[in-house]
Amino acid sequence: MKEIELVDTFTRFLMAILLMTGLNTGSLAGDTTVIPYEASYMGIPLLNMTLTWEDQDSTVQITYNNQLKPFIAYFHPIHNIYRVHFNKESYEPLSWSKKVSEGSMNFLLEANRSADGLKVKYSNGELRSFPEDAFTVFSATHFLASKANTPGFFPRDLKVFIDGEVWNATATRYSATQPHPEIKLAPQQVLIQTDLHYVAGDRVMDKNDILMDVIANEGTQFMLWVERDGSYSKAQFGKFPRAVVLKRLMK
Repeated sequence: MKEIELVDTFTRFLMAILLMTGLNTGSLAGDTTVIPYEASYMGIPLLNMTLTWEDQDSTVQITYNNQLKPFIAYFHPIHNIYRVHFNKESYEPLSWSKKVSEGSMNFLLEANRSADGLKVKYSNGELRSFPEDAFTVFSATHFLASKANTPGFFPRDLKVFIDGEVWNATATRYSATQPHPEIKLAPQQVLIQTDLHYVAGDRVMDKNDILMDVIANEGTQFMLWVERDGSYSKAQFGKFPRAVVLKRLMK
């Protein structure tokens, strides 16, 4: 029972951080790049994540393949695949999807914006208005990463569209010269702290995956350590001792 309880607690912290992690376009040259990550909870490595970046001329498609390590999956199987297709220059999202397998819950949800960009049609039949200048969580994260080494860009508020709901994301930048009140940074590192606050809208699904259940909550906070080349070396959701830490694996 303790093992199952640990996994349940871990996964709810973990899926939030997975949604918000990746690399910006400047650090992923070439047609297709695959980046491995490992997530840990209380110092125990529990999940493998693979980020695949596909450069498609004027657009980009990224895929996050998240799967618990075999010894953990025995107690609580999870294998979720998230994709987003966005404009390379503006990071404007064009379409996105998620294939979710969490124990007995299995579904595929796809979203496509209309030609004028004002509407989003979901594969379950739901139709929503898409706010002007809004991002999805994935495209917002990559957009912020591309601006991480531009101090004057922050602090910044963004509109983020999460399964039919509109959220405000306040992003704050910290560095060695603009220090975080609690976290010490290396000379070349930038820390982006983002806080989410609900604005309006209703979810397109009553029962959702762990990722959305965790992320779409008032006051959700996550932190990303961005290196000089624009890549993430570390990410964290929550605070110790109950923090989930994601690290990029060295090849």
